[in-house]
Amino acid sequence: MNPMTIGSVPRCFALVPCAGAGRRAGSHNPKQYEPVAGRPLVAHTLAALAGVARIEATLVVLAPDDEQFDDEFPGLVGDRLWTAKVGGATRAETVANGLAELKMRGVQPHDWVLVHDAARCLIRAEWVDRLIDNCHDDEVGGLLALPLADTLKADMDGDVHPEARGRVQATVPRDGKWAAQTPQMFRLGLLSPALAAADPAQITDEASAVEALGHQPLLVRGDYENFKVTWPGDFALAERLLASVKPGPEARAFVPAKDFELSQRFYADIGFTQEFAHGNLAGFKLGDTGFLLQDFYEPQHAANFMMHLTLDDLDAFWRTLQQNDIIGRYQVRVEAPEQRPWGLVDMVLFDPSGVLWRIAQRMETPA
Repeated sequence: MNPMTIGSVPRCFALVPCAGAGRRAGSHNPKQYEPVAGRPLVAHTLAALAGVARIEATLVVLAPDDEQFDDEFPGLVGDRLWTAKVGGATRAETVANGLAELKMRGVQPHDWVLVHDAARCLIRAEWVDRLIDNCHDDEVGGLLALPLADTLKADMDGDVHPEARGRVQATVPRDGKWAAQTPQMFRLGLLSPALAAADPAQITDEASAVEALGHQPLLVRGDYENFKVTWPGDFALAERLLASVKPGPEARAFVPAKDFELSQRFYADIGFTQEFAHGNLAGFKLGDTGFLLQDFYEPQHAANFMMHLTLDDLDAFWRTLQQNDIIGRYQVRVEAPEQRPWGLVDMVLFDPSGVLWRIAQRMETPA
């Protein structure tokens, strides 16, 4: 039976193994907490995943004795970000324990799980969306990867030939070889037994466990910037790359809220990431745009307040509203996407305070 026909429409969840010590990075802290561009490395990773509207929630799997995550990210855990201190001695064990936690939280066997390295902190939402687009109808799943461009050399076995240690034994053909990246996207009902059945000595990533069952994961082209921060020099490179995409000045509107707590939940449920909540203000972002939610309400002001948002995938946003039952849970007015006479495809959404959002499909063709 095709798993796509079992139960409800498959959902997407992210799982971030975050229980390692990062010894190769040469840092005093676990590398996921080392500062990069003024923030802990893993903060960049989580911010990118939070920008993927189709990811229902991200589970961060921590070491059992981890106390640093809560110190670094107070108040961040919520409906779309979960943590579990069930990390194991190996990556495979950590992922397996994380999958068990997802099962306990109601994730179904046919739901998709995107496992992503915490140390790949330059991941972008559009790359994750590319993976989801390619894999969501696939029977197996797949991973981001890059065709090898460099010439490969195999070195001599130093134990057998100590005099030749560090010398080339052969040039390895690179044709048809890919460098695996993350996320790696598989159904929970496939990945969990694959990890349980695998020989730990042979498993270097989730795809290799799935391959051991005889499956052939899909290779989806990744990006050169999606590298894993591993060695000491990688931190400086990641910092330079993050600085190259550092946003410039931005303007944000103050959006009124009749019920401040309710409005915060509403915006989180429709896909916005809550950056902070302090006093009577809460900051929200979606991609490169954002606004400030204010614990302030005047009926005339709210009834005449309008926001405009442009999305790369309006259909995916509409599906999120339907899957999360936004209309029923918040009793808000929504009008489905429609082609307008002036050329745009857009939809109408009122928030719980009566603020009107017009949300449009981007018309520009990406370069």
